[in-house]
Amino acid sequence: MAATPMNRPGLSIKQLLPAGKVIVVCGRADDAAAWQDLLGPTRCLALALDDAPPETRRRTLRGASEQLAWQHHAIAGLDGSGWLAGPADAFDPDNTATLVLPDPLDPPRAGIRRRIGVRPPAWRLFEDKTVVDTLWDAAGVPRARSIVSDGTADLAMLGAIVDQGTGVVCSCQRVGAGPSAGGDGIWWWRNGPPPTTIPTEPGTWRVRLMPLLEGAPIRLHGLALTTRVVPFPPMELVTLARPERGTFLCAGAVPTLGHAADLVAQTEQIGTGLRERLGYCGGFSVDGILTASGFLPTDFNARLTSAMEAAPSERRVLLHAVNLLARDGFEPDISAVEELVEKTFTAGTTCTIFGAATHADETASRVALRWDGDRLVADPRGADGALVLTPSTRGWLLTATLATDRLPIGGRVGPWAPEVFRISDEALGTNFGHLAPPFDTRPVVARSSSTSVNRFTAAEVARRTSAQ
Repeated sequence: MAATPMNRPGLSIKQLLPAGKVIVVCGRADDAAAWQDLLGPTRCLALALDDAPPETRRRTLRGASEQLAWQHHAIAGLDGSGWLAGPADAFDPDNTATLVLPDPLDPPRAGIRRRIGVRPPAWRLFEDKTVVDTLWDAAGVPRARSIVSDGTADLAMLGAIVDQGTGVVCSCQRVGAGPSAGGDGIWWWRNGPPPTTIPTEPGTWRVRLMPLLEGAPIRLHGLALTTRVVPFPPMELVTLARPERGTFLCAGAVPTLGHAADLVAQTEQIGTGLRERLGYCGGFSVDGILTASGFLPTDFNARLTSAMEAAPSERRVLLHAVNLLARDGFEPDISAVEELVEKTFTAGTTCTIFGAATHADETASRVALRWDGDRLVADPRGADGALVLTPSTRGWLLTATLATDRLPIGGRVGPWAPEVFRISDEALGTNFGHLAPPFDTRPVVARSSSTSVNRFTAAEVARRTSAQ
């Protein structure tokens, strides 16, 4: 019998994984179930960090970096000191099982079991925003002008040097610490001094300053294999400004850009450069801004990212397995990988964005939505989207699902995403606060609640929700 498109890569992966027992530690319970389905319950023990006992969560975690640090601390407990050790040792008392830690999990300590797909330190280094510009220069990727400095004492003066009239973005990296995740450690300002919340301890911080770029935030991402690069479809990043704080809310990536040929080619070029210059294999992503003069990079991730969070768990797990095997020099069937990528990232009828809140109305958990012109309103019969609120290690996780064919005309999610968080605060009692659209001046189109159509720029959208 011929193999189906979805079981062909699965069969290949099971053949390439080391023989014997496998222990998987991942973030999500649905992913853990998918790992067990892929490898079988007698061969695989899959543990989800989301299932951690309540006593291990002493407080709400602030930001993606703190959540990842908490996850790494839990995995270090595989040495016998933590809650993961009990089920792992019962399943594998002689420590001969292979340990699988899908991205973004990359702990410095994880017990004594053999791990597959461990990232070399040199790859991880370039996730540091104060280092990554050397990678763009080595790979011949055009970038914006930047300044890297030790300390935060002269930010106003240094910012004035890089400011091109639109503002400044400052990334702060604690000396001796690992790279931050999400939007942690990033501030921006325009037409004024730097935010007072930027840390100022002498000798503690390195900073990178660059111009605030106007355009569409996007992610170029792909998979570097031993013989070629498999580019993923470029995606729109939903990155929203917090005007009162001078920070950003990163709400995920959504498949609204399609297969833009020039961006796909640029992804393949970057992946090839990584492989040739660093011996790089595995998933990678480059975040940046699609400006009027082209794509300019801002950040690098030496891993698979959350861009596939909305895909079914069985596809995410297969792609995670391919990624880890690629790092160890194994290569599943290329055509099967390409087929898996297409199914994982192809735009569907909905798009999903996320947000973590530290406060919410615990009596509410779901709200149906409809568009009233360019505003979202709660409506029990609403068919344009829904908000779902669930407890998490970071307090409350908001998952917003919007029907793509019901979005205000214009094609992108970012200009309208602040409405999601506004209605969440109003209907679910979350505390996202005032958020503004991305810094972009290209025209978008809003659907009116009547038969007329209103056209205005994204900058005007921002002013409608309060000026940036």
